[in-house]
Amino acid sequence: MEIAAAFKNAIAKSGKDAAPLLIGSEGRYSLEYVPFEHVNTEARLVIVGITPGPNQRDDAYVEAKLLLRRGLTDEEILSRTKKHAAFGGPAMRPNLERMLDAMGVMDLVGGGRAAELWAGRADLLHATSVVPHAAFVGRKPFAGSFEEILRIELLRCCFERDFLPTLSGLARDAHYIALGPTPAAALSFAADKGLIDRSRILGWLAHPSRQGGSQVSVYLGEKKISELDPKDPVRHRAAALVAAAEDLRTRLEASLDARAVA
Repeated sequence: MEIAAAFKNAIAKSGKDAAPLLIGSEGRYSLEYVPFEHVNTEARLVIVGITPGPNQRDDAYVEAKLLLRRGLTDEEILSRTKKHAAFGGPAMRPNLERMLDAMGVMDLVGGGRAAELWAGRADLLHATSVVPHAAFVGRKPFAGSFEEILRIELLRCCFERDFLPTLSGLARDAHYIALGPTPAAALSFAADKGLIDRSRILGWLAHPSRQGGSQVSVYLGEKKISELDPKDPVRHRAAALVAAAEDLRTRLEASLDARAVA
């Protein structure tokens, strides 16, 4: 696995105010390169987001630049950069770890804390996104539906070129968790195509970004719908969050029971 030469050189020369590494654009949509090509073929847990955000993009550039200067191979750079920056950020990763721990997802991989998935037990995790490079609408991170991804050629091509083919390299018995309805729909699409086993899809967690507001607390049952401010935008999707949490708990319990019987 190699980093495309044009992007490799740009990352090596990048600074704080460097221009984004543009892959392409379509109207208001744009796609920026992120060195997240590494696929952990040994993973037992696959977490799928929508697209890397600005924090992950920037953290990946900084880490990749450091590793390039140290003379590591492309494969090592891509692996270590993904481990360092995937689902990173001051709110994203802490919220994600909080949900994984609270829902008991780590029981699938022998217990422990979710933070270990980015440390000593990183071999258990494959972190990826439906659109694996950073997608934007205007200058805001893309947060649309799966139908929108399929409709916009720029995004659809990235999904078909950079996400779907990676699934064949993953273990057939890996478990999949989506971060929100959009990745959940993408995983269902992949199951329809026979690329993954539908029974291995556990469901979806609330999207852990800061922009999600109180949805993580609603998802985990820490805050009731009735306690939300009338103006809280999470109110209109609160019922879906509660239902998704219950569905994931049910599927997780069934997976754990099946493993115990086996």
